[in-house]
Amino acid sequence: MTDTSGLVTDALTFDQLPLKPELLRVLFAGGFVKPTPVQSRTIPIALKGRDLIGVAQTGTGKTLGFLVPIFNALVPNGEVQALVVCPTRELAQQVGGVSTKLGAQLGIRTAVLYGGTSLGDQRQQLVKPPDVVVGTPGRLLEFLTTAWLRPRFIRWLVLDEADRMLDMGFIDDVLQIAGRLPLSRQTMLFSATMLPGVERLTSSLMQESTIVRVDAERVAASGIEHRLYEISSTDKIAALCRVMSNNKGVKTIVFTATREATSAIAQQLRRVGHTVVSLSSLLSQNNRERVLDAFRKNEAPVLVATDVAGRGIDIYDIDLIVNFDMPRNPEDYVHRVGRTGRASRTGMAISLATPRDRGVVREIEALIGLPIVQLPLEGFSAPESDGASRASRGRHRGGDRPGHSGRTGPPGKRGAGRSR
Repeated sequence: MTDTSGLVTDALTFDQLPLKPELLRVLFAGGFVKPTPVQSRTIPIALKGRDLIGVAQTGTGKTLGFLVPIFNALVPNGEVQALVVCPTRELAQQVGGVSTKLGAQLGIRTAVLYGGTSLGDQRQQLVKPPDVVVGTPGRLLEFLTTAWLRPRFIRWLVLDEADRMLDMGFIDDVLQIAGRLPLSRQTMLFSATMLPGVERLTSSLMQESTIVRVDAERVAASGIEHRLYEISSTDKIAALCRVMSNNKGVKTIVFTATREATSAIAQQLRRVGHTVVSLSSLLSQNNRERVLDAFRKNEAPVLVATDVAGRGIDIYDIDLIVNFDMPRNPEDYVHRVGRTGRASRTGMAISLATPRDRGVVREIEALIGLPIVQLPLEGFSAPESDGASRASRGRHRGGDRPGHSGRTGPPGKRGAGRSR
């Protein structure tokens, strides 16, 4: 495995990469002119046909990082040539949407396959084999084992958010899928972390690979303000209601640890006057799509979700992230807060932490290279501290509105960019 993390290969524009003219025209027409850091590091390697491991958070442009090299080499021939495996239906829909939109202008057809919907409807997408198939592990394996999806001409395998697939228990499905594909394929794996499980997966699927890392410090957008309120566990719901009352109407995602808690928290917020929807794997696919549509259109400006459900939410005007439960590991914090501060916007991340969360808070601060300012929350007493107050690291007061420090009004916007 070759690690190129220390190499600076950022291209100024896509036309400085060796891409065919028709693909460049499609990219420019779609507003994609300058590659993101992960794109400028991964695309040149992938264009050479080498196996690739990209370590970067969601929202950094990974989708184009693998679609551009595939589209540059793919010539439609009536067979499936590229297979993209995603951990969730939402992410599969997002990736599939980008592939469909860009590919249609190049004569490249995309099918999107995921569970929770009719098998018959999705079989129709495969009657005339598409060029690219995007899907979730279980549904892809089902189509492979029933021969609806023919793998013998597949040249590219992409595993998107591999760490999440491991967390969700998809490792066996992923290995079975890979085992049915030609050994001559090119494999590209993208992950937010390079934990031991991901390393073992790469060793099973790749022989010679190149690893590219985009540091978490670069991924945690500079426009995000990080705040923390330390409270007792019994005060968390009341504290959440206080935070939300200070942010009435602000587009917000509230992250919680369990799927069962999403509906309970949403119900509590509705009782105090907020328009809220909740998202978890307990919902049917149709209901999940309705929830995301209501949130996207701001018909319900507050979304309560788990980490798993939060993957694949590609919405650029989210202003506030609230960690009702602290994440299990620091990398998940970076992923959560990456939902705001996108496309050069500003945003805020507020965490409701208990004393038992102090360890993970220190790990998060070390990962992002920033102190998370601890402030008192009006009407709530901080629990007894077992050491020096962390508030000494940031003794300034301010309002809770995203992108502000004691000012009122909506979060500012610092331009509009596009990345996938």
